Amino acid sequence: MNNLSIKSKVLLITIVPVFLTASLLSFYFVKERLKDTEMALQEKGDTIIRYLAPALEYGLISGNREYIDALVHNTLAIPEVAAIRVRDAEQRLLVQQAGDTSADAAEASLAFRSIIYRSEIPIDDLDNDGAGGNSGQREMLGTLVVELSRAGILQTRQQIVRNGVLITFLSLLVTTILALYFSRTVVLPINLLTRGIHRIRDGILGERIHTGAGGEIAVLEVGINNMSASLQLARMREKARAEDTLFIERSKAQITLEAIGEGVITTDVQGMISYLNPAAENLLGIRLEYVRGRHLHEVFRLQDMAERKTLHYPMERCLEEGRPVRHDDPVILLGRDGTEFIIRDNATPLRSRSGEITGMVLIFHDFTHIQRISDQLTFQATHDELTGLHNRREFESRLKALLNDSNFETQVHALCFLDLDQFKIVNDTCGHVAGDALLKDVARLLLAQVRRNDLVARLGGDEFGIILFNCPLKQALIVAESIRDAIRQHRCTWEEHVFEIGVSIGLVPIDSMALSPAEIMINADTACYIAKDSGKNRVHVYQPTDHDFLRRHDEIRWLRKINRALDAENFELYCQPIVPIEAADAPCKYEILLRLRDEAGLMSPADFLPAAEHYSLMPDIDRWVMQAFVAMLERSGRDRFAGRSQLFSINISGQSLCNDDFLDFLIHLFETRGIDPALITFEITETAAIDNHEAALNLIEGLRKLGCTFALDDFGSGLSSLRYLKELPVDYLKIDGHFVQNIETSEVNQSIIAAVTGIARALKLETIAEFVETEEAREVLRRYGIDYIQGWVIGMPRPLKDLLAEMAE
Repeated sequence: MNNLSIKSKVLLITIVPVFLTASLLSFYFVKERLKDTEMALQEKGDTIIRYLAPALEYGLISGNREYIDALVHNTLAIPEVAAIRVRDAEQRLLVQQAGDTSADAAEASLAFRSIIYRSEIPIDDLDNDGAGGNSGQREMLGTLVVELSRAGILQTRQQIVRNGVLITFLSLLVTTILALYFSRTVVLPINLLTRGIHRIRDGILGERIHTGAGGEIAVLEVGINNMSASLQLARMREKARAEDTLFIERSKAQITLEAIGEGVITTDVQGMISYLNPAAENLLGIRLEYVRGRHLHEVFRLQDMAERKTLHYPMERCLEEGRPVRHDDPVILLGRDGTEFIIRDNATPLRSRSGEITGMVLIFHDFTHIQRISDQLTFQATHDELTGLHNRREFESRLKALLNDSNFETQVHALCFLDLDQFKIVNDTCGHVAGDALLKDVARLLLAQVRRNDLVARLGGDEFGIILFNCPLKQALIVAESIRDAIRQHRCTWEEHVFEIGVSIGLVPIDSMALSPAEIMINADTACYIAKDSGKNRVHVYQPTDHDFLRRHDEIRWLRKINRALDAENFELYCQPIVPIEAADAPCKYEILLRLRDEAGLMSPADFLPAAEHYSLMPDIDRWVMQAFVAMLERSGRDRFAGRSQLFSINISGQSLCNDDFLDFLIHLFETRGIDPALITFEITETAAIDNHEAALNLIEGLRKLGCTFALDDFGSGLSSLRYLKELPVDYLKIDGHFVQNIETSEVNQSIIAAVTGIARALKLETIAEFVETEEAREVLRRYGIDYIQGWVIGMPRPLKDLLAEMAE
């Protein structure tokens, strides 16, 4: 309905109601006329029956057939009587006559039936017992059936229907003519308005509409003409503004193209150059006026970076197929004078408004400097900056690739792990500059001793690694020995100093029995360690059954357990009491001890700390101990320790002493967790304090300012204790347990104890004896003036959480 024109809608609104009204009226009048015709026929049949039935009584009583036939024949003369049948009382057919009607008319007939009775004759003088006794019953003489033809009714009905349809059609025709006439006066102005609006829509803004109509259409006509004039004026202004904007944008685009660093070349659809920006002119070494109209291939010459092959730029794909083109990998652009630039480029087709390809724009960027920096960074990421050899990361990556790609049925390789001997002497004597020069010399020696395809890397410090590809173990051993001899014979000269160095080499075969890269490196490191322990300047071949290797491998096993314990927090804190030797009822101190729990049970520090020290894990362990200890104090309630001091002793390793961040870690821990530092006495071993004298002094001074105290642990085990003892601001001397054991019977140990206590009193230090296992030892130590004792005679180590639980109770 919404898609119909206004004319169609007007016609529908006018014709449909008239048509429906005329149809309904015609239907009503036809129906009433038909009803009247039926009633007239019914009344006629009833009348004939009512008069004919009594008239036949005489004939039936007398049996006069002629009389009956005459009555029937006369009745048949009445119009619309189709047939008459007369039967006697026994229903025997006496007369049956039909009129002059067709068979179809006879079939479309209406039958009327009546019973013929004997008429009653009233006799007043009859005896009451006579006929008067049957006066309630009438005698049936026969039956009469009269059929009236409906043909006339049907003809009348047809005539009535035809008249109704004719009237309806005439009404509809007249209405349609009138509707068409009147709709034209409404639709024509609207059509004129519509046609004008379409022309305005198509951009003919000079169109003006004149319909000659009045009323609302005239208002629309004026409004549309005003709108058209306004649009025409707006278009003229927008066109002028667009032309100004286009000029400005063209100017900006031109300035931008001339200012950007990327080279820009535009061509027509044949590939002829139409424009070069200044960046493209500089890179190509040619001016625009000399190349305009020349083909792109004559000017834009490319080469592949890997094989230096000339590349044909795929501009046809861009111009013919309409697809962008780009080189993901850098390519070389040859300038006019042969200068090479590393560029990345992309080309895009230029299209008209209709989508037709009109040319191509090629943009390329000079990546020469960036590529050189990238190559340098890539080299630095895989090579050692000092020696130019491959670095550890690249070495391990190549080793991993070798294990994945090798067919060990036909290939056998070898790996050498090298550690220079006496290198520290060069650094300490002449400085790191001399050490760096020596490392460069060693790198050149190593490259001279191996094949070109072998891999030589600096793994860190004075450690080197070599992978000998396709080299059996016997041949690899010969190469390793030649390397050892070459380094041994090398003389390192620096100013007036001449040094001789050696190298310890661990050799590991890489064959079908090879494990992971990490395990191969560990085995090579272990073999090198064994070579160094065996006297240095040696080559040690890895043997899985070697006793030294198994010992070293056991340290590595402990290394894995320690790392797992740090991650899973499988360490546990224990404590052992330290009591005054004279005042048994004085408050105890407690040394915090570390235990490691694994599948085999609880392990003492003597089992795993050597491996931790060898692999520099002690700082991580010390940090874990401090964090776990502080957390346990917090959980037990730190307020209950208020006013207490020097209650707990905690060991600090020599590696943590040398860690620049360890002091800051402790200060931050105390400040953020609210634990009083005066509760803690830190124990550092005599050897660590002497070997790291400056670091020990800095740590002690920094922590003493917070309130911590210090004990010099394992005193007497070092070689230069007395020299440095005066300079170390410690509070306790903890005598090495080696001098406490068997003190009851050893006069040497007793003399040493006496000397230590004398030194401690002179320095105003208190002494602690550990490993006190018997009452006899306690008495001897009391006699020599020891202040505190620690050992099994006082108490066995137990979990720290149990002690804190008892304190809480």
